Amino acid sequence: MPIDTPILELIDELHELRTKRDDHWQIPREEGEVLFQIARTSNAKKILELGTSYGFSGLFWAAALQQTGGTLHTIDIDPRKYDSSRQTFRRAGLSEVVVNHLGDAAEIAPSIPGPIDIAFIDASGKKETRRYFDLIWPNIRIGGSVLVDNATTHRAELADFVAHVRSRPDAASTELPVGNGLEWAVKLR
Repeated sequence: MPIDTPILELIDELHELRTKRDDHWQIPREEGEVLFQIARTSNAKKILELGTSYGFSGLFWAAALQQTGGTLHTIDIDPRKYDSSRQTFRRAGLSEVVVNHLGDAAEIAPSIPGPIDIAFIDASGKKETRRYFDLIWPNIRIGGSVLVDNATTHRAELADFVAHVRSRPDAASTELPVGNGLEWAVKLR
């Protein structure tokens, strides 16, 4: 099933705004389309997103979760982006699907009960990625995923994390060269 028209209209709006904001920090559209397909094909019921920004990637996650009957928990530390993303999700008719959290992802993420089907780490502090991963990994269900944005655009900053996740015996991880690049770790056991 395709993404509903009101959601697509907001995706178009935010996609256009990325050229006008110097703090948009959002994924490219083609990456969002991949996230939508991953969520739909895995029949995700609970997704955790670290780094909401203005809600662009959240629109793709929530569109999939609207179809699967799931919930997106999304966290941002910036009050302006928190408020803006809440308005975006409301305008898209996704308020019932999305739970916005304002605050430090390292404090909030571990309090989101599992099992979590998919976690998406796109927080601005790339050096914190391994810490975030280690905090949420115990709540990821077996067969669930952690996707990390900027695998190609921030390769040096994420090198330690990538080495860490690829060395784990309970994970299979690979890079998807789409958009900013995604490191996709699947929990094996």
